[in-house]
This record gives sequence, C-alpha cells and structure tokens, in this order.
Amino acid sequence: MLCHLVPIDLTDEQKGQVFGILSVGCDWQTAADFVGCSLAELRRAMQQDSAFAARVRRSEANVELMHMRIVQESATDKKNWRASIWWLERRSPERFARRAGVVTARQLKAFVSILVDIFSEEVRDAGDRQRLIASFNRVVASLEQMLRDSQPEWADESIWQPLTPPDMDAGLTDDEATDSAALDQ
Repeated sequence: MLCHLVPIDLTDEQKGQVFGILSVGCDWQTAADFVGCSLAELRRAMQQDSAFAARVRRSEANVELMHMRIVQESATDKKNWRASIWWLERRSPERFARRAGVVTARQLKAFVSILVDIFSEEVRDAGDRQRLIASFNRVVASLEQMLRDSQPEWADESIWQPLTPPDMDAGLTDDEATDSAALDQ
C-alpha cells in the first residue's frame, strides 16, 4: 500500500486546530475536513507521530470525561433516571442500546458468514466459489473501514477475519469426493 508510505505533514497550526475541534466534541472527520486533509491522512499522521496521536486521544478523552461528569451529576437525582439510561446506552451499546433498525458488527459478521456458507454449498465450481469468497472479503474489508471511520476508538481493532469456505469434501468417501470433483468441472 503506497499510501502508508507517503508521509503526511500537518503543520503545528493544523495539529492545534485538530485538538481544538476534538476538544469540543467533534469527530475525526470534522477535524480532517477543517484542516483540509482526508480521514485516512489524519489516521496516517497519527500513526507516524505517536505524540500527536496521544494528544488526539487525550483531547477526545477530556471532552468525554467532561460530559460524563455532567451525566453522572444529573443521574444522582433519581428524577433524572434518563441520564443513567443514556450513559448505559452509550457506554455499552452492544448490551444496552436500543436495537430497532440497528445492525451490530457482530450481527453483520454472522450474516456474511451465513451467506458464505450458502454460496459454498450452492456454487459447485471451486474457482467460482473462490472468486465469490474473494469478492465477499473485499466488501467486508470496505465495511470494516466504514465502521472504523465512524468509530475512531475502533481504529486499531480488526472486527473481521477473512472468510473461508467450509471444506466441501470433508467427510466424503473416495467415491463421493470423485463425484464432487467431477461436478466442479
């Protein structure tokens, strides 16, 4: 990937603007747009400059902490129970968030795995099957990047593993494996 080799040089002024934008609660995309770079370039600058990356994360943490203090103070009054619900929904969305119309990364991965299993069973030609799986892996990689871009704290985590079809000939007798190989041709 050539783009990872090209250094991105943000000026000190641009870096300061990034910190300021993040410190009021804006996301990385807004910061990147404001300083005139792409989200990928901002990520690359953080990868190349650990001190910059640390200050970005600290800026995000400070604004989050400020808001969490306000929510915690509000939640101490029992009539403000909604503040506690809000905090739980945002702190652990997989466990507490409303699910209407929302698909989690885990659900999406399970769905894609089911599709791969179906195609692996239905597509008899091994070459076609491998091309289809490769196409799925490209789509999944794009989805993973979109998830990372929308959730900066996921930037260094891999949600997906490359998909592989199940071994179609596992457990077959020699005659059945020969018949299966004949179908692939």
